[in-house]
Amino acid sequence: MSGSLVHSPKVFLAAPFGNYVREDVFLPERKAEILSYHTRLSELGASVFSSHMNEEWGAAGLPPEDCMRDDLRALHASDSLCALVGDEPSAGVAFELGYAASIRRPTVLVTTSFGSLSSMLRGMGTLLELEVVEGDLGSPAVVEKACSLAFDLGAKYRQSDRFWESAEVERALKFRSLGGVQ
Repeated sequence: MSGSLVHSPKVFLAAPFGNYVREDVFLPERKAEILSYHTRLSELGASVFSSHMNEEWGAAGLPPEDCMRDDLRALHASDSLCALVGDEPSAGVAFELGYAASIRRPTVLVTTSFGSLSSMLRGMGTLLELEVVEGDLGSPAVVEKACSLAFDLGAKYRQSDRFWESAEVERALKFRSLGGVQ
């Protein structure tokens, strides 16, 4: 599965943030859980983006516009999304899932119970390639399954024909503004 980083998938790791911070400290058990996914994805050979690490687990104090910019750029550059949802997604994870759906990124949804999630989340598979992993998010078996799926979906997407997204197509089609000329 793993190879050079040039050909390895880019995986966006989404997980709750604000509700895991108490008295300006990220909850150690939640940090360890998120890091277990990041570590396993990295071991598989993926490049991983995590808002948590980007914002130094809350210590960086990035303003909202920087958080939004970084997340959207990373989501757009990603080959797959691995979303730790649990019982229900946080507002941030729900937003990231919606954006991933809008750009059709393959997604792994890690949840305790898929059937209890909203209809919108359960319907994501009609828009994109969706894999669901149910169970305790901290379980080594769940971490392994979710990370392997996210890596494989990302590798598949990275190798797919993304012809319409290429700069060559944009140049060849010569999109131009008429500059107000009718």
